[in-house]
Amino acid sequence: MNKQILKMCLMLIGLGLSVSVWAGDVVVIVNKDNDNAINKALVAKIYRGQMRQWSGGEKIILLDLPESSPTRESFSSDIVGKSESSLKYAWAQLMFSGAAVPPKEVQSDEEMKKYVSDNKNAIGYIKASSLDSSVKAVVK
Repeated sequence: MNKQILKMCLMLIGLGLSVSVWAGDVVVIVNKDNDNAINKALVAKIYRGQMRQWSGGEKIILLDLPESSPTRESFSSDIVGKSESSLKYAWAQLMFSGAAVPPKEVQSDEEMKKYVSDNKNAIGYIKASSLDSSVKAVVK
């Protein structure tokens, strides 16, 4: 019985280590033609629904990965500074008041890159290892 518990504990610790090493491996991306000055604080404001237009007045197109994505969880906590449930609640309030529309959900890093590369006003995030020359990294 003790060996089974020990094996399970070691397995859980191993999973925890792989998640913590992987967390933070997120990069915020925009279209290569987007010349706005973008930093972590601005990204947080955008994803909290506090900023809906780029400096030139164009509407920001927000993108999110699925709720089940570990990349989304890392992005929410590490970049936006909110838990996934806090962000969900904030977006529900914004939607209810008619102030904003929540981010469009895409299914993968590849879909995120494609959407961002095709839309000058789009902003999203992917795993750093998925970054390529089709988009511009603005926050790591």
